Amino acid sequence: MHRAAPLLLPLPAGDIHLWFCPRGESGDPALEATYRALLTPQELQQKDRFHFARDRHRYLLTRLLVRSVLSRYAPIAPQDWRFASGPFGRPRIDGPALEEIRGLDFNLSHTAGLIVLAIARGIELGVDVENIRRSAVLEAVDHFFAPSEAKSLAALPAASQPHRFFELWTLKESYIKARGMGLQIPLDSFAFALDSPEGIGFALADPHGNAAWHFQQLEPTPDHMVALCSSVDAHIVCRETAPLQWERQMEVRTTRASRISPLSPIPPS
Repeated sequence: MHRAAPLLLPLPAGDIHLWFCPRGESGDPALEATYRALLTPQELQQKDRFHFARDRHRYLLTRLLVRSVLSRYAPIAPQDWRFASGPFGRPRIDGPALEEIRGLDFNLSHTAGLIVLAIARGIELGVDVENIRRSAVLEAVDHFFAPSEAKSLAALPAASQPHRFFELWTLKESYIKARGMGLQIPLDSFAFALDSPEGIGFALADPHGNAAWHFQQLEPTPDHMVALCSSVDAHIVCRETAPLQWERQMEVRTTRASRISPLSPIPPS
């Protein structure tokens, strides 16, 4: 029996929708065949380049998640979406000039156990998710973080340092992804201050840079931390999905959010 397409979801200006997809191992062969049928030949070639089955399944799931979720906001079938890469490799929508896709943008992040997809219209955004049960790479702090971040982290008790590392790391990743430039932006050229229990302070080394970004950190599961960077103070709506199977609204706790104003520029190291 043919299943009718779901109604399009409204996405008002100033809203960001976060979609959370639990990332399990490869499962139902029939479902995987359905997923593969919706990808382009180029995407299927890319999937097959991964050596391990878990990585092939992860790639398949992330591509299908993007396609199926975008189809909740515009009358385009999942298999008909087309994408192009920006100058620094970030994918963007490349499709017909429909009113429904004007200004529509997305950003994706994945880690062990979870994929997160952020969707908005007319908002610059970046999202990062990390599994906080993995080992924190504390030795990277002195080499890649701003001096103020390294100093504040070192002042914490040893048992608290891994959690602070993931707070800083997800925030940094969300910012460089929102800028669309990746590691072209040195990680020590901007800094976060997390001295307030629920606040996020932000500063740039360049006093003439635009520090008017907004940040939120969320805890979708006890094992995962998410940071979202956006060009506006957005209203967040969360949903959970298994692509082409089910979706539901989801309540997610915000653990930190931006201060009202950014910090002063960070001093040179």
